[in-house]
Amino acid sequence: MKIYCSTEALLAETENLLATNHSSLRSPLQEVIDLLVRGRHYTWMGIYLPAGRSNQHLLGAGGEPHPAQMASPETKSKILVSIKLAGHELGVLDVESDRENAFGARDRVLVEKVAQLVALFLTGPGRHIVRKARALAMAQS
Repeated sequence: MKIYCSTEALLAETENLLATNHSSLRSPLQEVIDLLVRGRHYTWMGIYLPAGRSNQHLLGAGGEPHPAQMASPETKSKILVSIKLAGHELGVLDVESDRENAFGARDRVLVEKVAQLVALFLTGPGRHIVRKARALAMAQS
């Protein structure tokens, strides 16, 4: 069930999810994606890592069924934010909605702050996720 959560509440829960030592099989990134899709009017959300010159590897996704492409045919609004740390691009956070003009300034701020938290996670406790994703992308090419 979708509920509207405040930016502050979603950021606090995102920090908590990424800081918690997970013993479950679910990725903390997947939990963050599910939290944001549930807590806002986002139809779909995905985190992509670069995988070669022109390819992107889908690291995690949530929301309505969506092909592993950068846009669904039902998408009417979209936010793409680079996941960067110290000027080094680690990936892209993609948020989509099936509603026209679905995103406001608060959504943009939320997604940008989540991208910053994800960057810190991927270069710290989540390094192993990046290594596994890159190894998988290399094996598939």
